[in-house]
Amino acid sequence: MRFAEKLGERILPNPLEKNAICPLCKSQVISKCGEIKVWHWAHKTSEDCDNWGGRETDWHLNWKAEFPEEMQEVTIGKHRADVRIKDIVLEFQSSPISSEDIKEREEFYGKMKWVLDGKKFAENRLFREKKGFLTFRWKWAHKSWVDCSCPLYFDLGISTFGDGMLSHKLFLVRKIYWDGRVGGWGKIVSKETFMEECHHGYYRN
Repeated sequence: MRFAEKLGERILPNPLEKNAICPLCKSQVISKCGEIKVWHWAHKTSEDCDNWGGRETDWHLNWKAEFPEEMQEVTIGKHRADVRIKDIVLEFQSSPISSEDIKEREEFYGKMKWVLDGKKFAENRLFREKKGFLTFRWKWAHKSWVDCSCPLYFDLGISTFGDGMLSHKLFLVRKIYWDGRVGGWGKIVSKETFMEECHHGYYRN
């Protein structure tokens, strides 16, 4: 987590604040302020109180930090949304997840967008341009994403995909299916475009 609570205030981790409480379960958390990983809070027990949570990577924490603090780690019922902008939830996912979990989160949050760590997708996909869009085939795919019904983005990181210019890009999936392999079509969008649409509450299913 990026935020814990102390004396009723949300606080970021720092070496001077060793202990605080989890905003969701109210149990103790400790600050992790090393020199390698992004500073964060961790439960004293090994498991996150939110069963949709888990060990967050630096990629995950850095994405959350792109948004204003009041939009990060918003408690909704018994869960902690990564980011909520108006009525739209953003979930950043870097680990495999089952079809059942995907459906459960989408039903719970309603309007939401998925952003996946796209390293494996970038390494194992075949793009072909067709009528202004890019079709793709994804080798070694996580088949569960075929059951996703909310907007799905792959974070491609700093790359030259699409326009040949080196910049931070995402791949917006407009259609994904399974026919023996995972395939579909979509388009490249810049990180700037993605962020602008998020902040304006733009949502297209």
